[in-house]
Amino acid sequence: MNVKEALEVLESAAANGNSDVKNILSSDYQNLRKAIMSSAPHLAWNKVKDAKDSALDFTCDKADLLNKSFHESPWYYLGGATIVSVAIGFLLGRSMK
Repeated sequence: MNVKEALEVLESAAANGNSDVKNILSSDYQNLRKAIMSSAPHLAWNKVKDAKDSALDFTCDKADLLNKSFHESPWYYLGGATIVSVAIGFLLGRSMK
């Protein structure tokens, strides 16, 4: 039996009864448990790093796109900002009375 087959057996056992797998890993297979637990933080850290990198790339791409769009037609953005500011000012001034 290779490692893949053993993992498939563990997966099917975990699907059928979670407490059985916990009992087996806590009492019988200490070395397997230690190996799994030692690799888990590294796997989680790599997933976090990948998510951070993809979020940073996405944000930088969108910021570059917005910068280019603003430089091509700044008056639309200035007009939009003015309209939003006037609307917020009107609503806040109206509620203060």
